[in-house]
Amino acid sequence: MKVAAKVFIIIGMVIGFWMILPLIFGGIALSQMKTRKPSIALSICVLLFCSLLGGIFLLCTSDSDYTVQQ
Repeated sequence: MKVAAKVFIIIGMVIGFWMILPLIFGGIALSQMKTRKPSIALSICVLLFCSLLGGIFLLCTSDSDYTVQQ
């Protein structure tokens, strides 16, 4: 679900490029997804301002999706 969330967030950022909020919340969420799960508040902001599906996928992802497997 992590990859699906990234895809929908990027699509939401591309579609809403002329507004500032999707770019801000999408960029913060994508940068936090590299190392750890974004907070619930940020996930809700992504859901409201950037991408409905991306926010839902962010809320549904588990912590095990963000652990580094070697």
